[in-house]
Amino acid sequence: MRFSTTLLPLALALRASAMYDDWYFGNMFALGPTSNNVHITKATYSLVPPAVPCGSQQNGSDEAPWLAIWVGLSASMSDQTADLFQPLLNWSPDQESQACPASNQEWCVATSTYHLSGQVQDPYVPVPNDSQLDFTITVDQASNKIIQQVSVNGKEISHQADDKTINPTYIYSSNECYLDACGTLAAYSWKNMTIHLSDADLNFQNTIALDGARDSGMTTPDNGKTWHINSMRIDRDYFYPDQQDHECGSD
Repeated sequence: MRFSTTLLPLALALRASAMYDDWYFGNMFALGPTSNNVHITKATYSLVPPAVPCGSQQNGSDEAPWLAIWVGLSASMSDQTADLFQPLLNWSPDQESQACPASNQEWCVATSTYHLSGQVQDPYVPVPNDSQLDFTITVDQASNKIIQQVSVNGKEISHQADDKTINPTYIYSSNECYLDACGTLAAYSWKNMTIHLSDADLNFQNTIALDGARDSGMTTPDNGKTWHINSMRIDRDYFYPDQQDHECGSD
C-alpha cells in the first residue's frame, strides 16, 4: 500500500468539501493527474457488490437516505464544472424513491454522468445478488464521445454515450451517502482494474491517494502506457448522523 503525500490531502479535501447540502463522502481512492498532456483513454474494472448497508436511519425526515458507490473519470477532483463520468451502484431502504426497481436487499446500477447542471443517467437496473459487474469507460476519439458500459455475465445491461467534454486525467472513487444516515457498509474490492493512457506516464503510479482503501500495487506491461491493479479494497464505512461507528454486520 502506497500513499501520495501530495494527493492524499486533495482527496481528503474533496471528502470534507463535499459535506454540504446533506451529501457525505466516505472511503475512496484516487489516481491522477496524469503528466505532460497525457490523458486516460479507457478504464475497465469489475466488482462483486457488497451486501447492502445495514443500520440505515430515516430520522423522521420525509426523504429516505441513499448510498452510491462508484469509480469515475474526470479532468479534476475539485473543479465542479469538470464533468464526472461515473457508473453508479445505488441503494436505498426505499428503492422506489430512487427509481430503482429492486428490493431493499439488492443494489441497482446505471451508467451516469455528473454535470454541474445535474446528473444524466441511464435507468437503474437491479443487480442479482453475488453477481459480478464489469465496467468499461472508453474515451472514443473517433466519435468524440465518452462511452460507459456495464455488463453482467457478458451481457450489457447499461450503456451511455456522452459528448467528450474533457480529456480525463483522474480516475477516482467514493462511497457517497445522502443525509448521512445510510448505515454501515461492508468492505468490498474493485477488481482487475486496467487504465489505458494516451501515452506513457511512468509517474502515474506515484499519484495514488488512499483514504480508507488498500491497493494490491500497480504494474505496467508496456513501460507506463497501460496500468493494472489486481485489487483495490475499500474498507468498511459508516454513515450515521452522530458521526460514530456502529457495527451491525460482518464482511
